[in-house]
Amino acid sequence: MKKKSIVAAISALSLIVSMNTGIGSVFAGEQSTVPGTAEQPFVVTDGLFDQTKTESDLGLSKIEGAETVTVFTATDDTDHYCNGVVMTEFKGKLYTQWQSSAKDEDAEDTWVAYSVSDDNGATWSEPKVLVPTIDNGYCSSGGWFVSDDTLVSYINVWYSDTTPRGGFAYYVESTDGEHWSEMKPVLMKDGTPMEGIIEQDPHVLASGRIVNATHFQPGLFAYPIYTDDPSGTKGWVKAQYTCMEQGEGATTSREMEPSLFVNEDGTIVMTFRDQNSSFVRLAAISTDQGETWSETVSTNMPDCRAKQSAGNLPDGTAYLVGCSVNNKGRWPLTITLSSDGKTFDTAYVLRTHDEFPELKYTGKAKRLGFHYPKSVVIGDYLYISYATSKEYVEYTRIPLDAISLNADKEAPVISGIEDGAEYTDSVTFTVEDANLKSVTVNGEALTAEDGKYTLTVSDGQQVVVAEDEAGNKTVVKVMVKASANNSTETAENTNTNSDSNGNSNVSTPQTGDTMMRVAAIMAGLLLASGLVIFAAGKKRRA
Repeated sequence: MKKKSIVAAISALSLIVSMNTGIGSVFAGEQSTVPGTAEQPFVVTDGLFDQTKTESDLGLSKIEGAETVTVFTATDDTDHYCNGVVMTEFKGKLYTQWQSSAKDEDAEDTWVAYSVSDDNGATWSEPKVLVPTIDNGYCSSGGWFVSDDTLVSYINVWYSDTTPRGGFAYYVESTDGEHWSEMKPVLMKDGTPMEGIIEQDPHVLASGRIVNATHFQPGLFAYPIYTDDPSGTKGWVKAQYTCMEQGEGATTSREMEPSLFVNEDGTIVMTFRDQNSSFVRLAAISTDQGETWSETVSTNMPDCRAKQSAGNLPDGTAYLVGCSVNNKGRWPLTITLSSDGKTFDTAYVLRTHDEFPELKYTGKAKRLGFHYPKSVVIGDYLYISYATSKEYVEYTRIPLDAISLNADKEAPVISGIEDGAEYTDSVTFTVEDANLKSVTVNGEALTAEDGKYTLTVSDGQQVVVAEDEAGNKTVVKVMVKASANNSTETAENTNTNSDSNGNSNVSTPQTGDTMMRVAAIMAGLLLASGLVIFAAGKKRRA
């Protein structure tokens, strides 16, 4: 992709992005759409995943510089179950939350735990209580959202007497990441509580709108949602969307546990787990900032039928995280990339079957694998968090420059001067770069006038450096000397002054001195002319 195209894509996306939203992707564009049957929202290159190698690496390589960190490990003295791991950054610290229980998944003793790192993930605190166990049900993790100086944690509450099985979205908030409010209901635009389970990764558009998804009651039916309230806790609207047919009496939608990314056109693509075990991801699109959505279609992206994650890197690269296999095995864990969000043609393996130990403890829904990954961009890294075998809270951190397909690798172009050349009196030049950061000469900032930079006479070499926002640099070294005429005039118009000790120094006359010299010369010429005329007249009279 050419640099101008990259810049256009970045301006359309303008990541993230803060990653304050749980996935720090930023989207742009206000287009209209008519809901209907979606064309294939994206495709995966044929043969990208070798499905004969599902027990190893799918034929993929690993990412140089990627590293995996363990936040929590189940032991005899702790809970044995964990899942729903989500990360964020708040006021210089990393935060990880998950749901925890003594033994079984979704047991009545389930509570929401979190851990904090103030040294960039080198060490983590012991699990703290975000929300304790409740009567008549349990709580699970709903993800993070950062609004200005407030950290919001969504909490999904599952009451035992809710039939069919479903839940409600609540939240707690903090301004210091340590002291938390009481649980409050997440509100719809009409002020009523959200009767559904909120998904774990809200995304913020360039307009400030937040787009996410909720599994609404009765039962669990996935719908896109959006709000224009910057707190992320109220004003939510259920988008115009139709779930796929599930048959009479169904209590869940076929689409489950969505995530989303944006393509280079500004179209939002929401991807879903397929509860009907097709082992491919489902997808729907919106071109009006999440208000209306197309029908959902099957894609050719392999998926193990588990929660997955999607998003965009700061340069616009779209990514899909999950276990890209055509069976229920939740391994290996992979990341799949696309420069435009339309064709995914690059993939890497993050964790393989050989990288998790045998289960230490038994329990309901406990099994091997990398479960429910979620992702967030923080600083120069993409953090992918997950529960390994539902006994370890872990994340894999990937350097952005290792996976950014649209990264700016082109240096600024300097025109008008050439490296090693010599110029006289002055010279102008231009610099072309859509993401230009600075232009300096010998370390001092240089400012353009009418798009042009000017170098004037100076002793010694002048080193021009043009640098863009990605750190690419172009360096040109030149000499700018005075012309021969300027050199002669300068020599003739110098004064030799001596001090009381006989020391002399040569200086260039100031403007006032020059004017006085010119006046004196003119007066002398006039006087001389007068004398000549006088002498000529006297001679004629004689």
